[in-house]
Amino acid sequence: MPTITSYFGFLLAALTITSALFISLNKIRLI
Repeated sequence: MPTITSYFGFLLAALTITSALFISLNKIRLI
C-alpha cells in the first residue's frame, strides 16, 4: 500500500512541476 501512495505522490509532483514549467514557458513566450 505505501508503494502505491508514494507512486501517486511522485506522479502528482511530476505533473505539478511539468505544468508549472509549461505555464512559465508560456509566460516567457507571451512577453
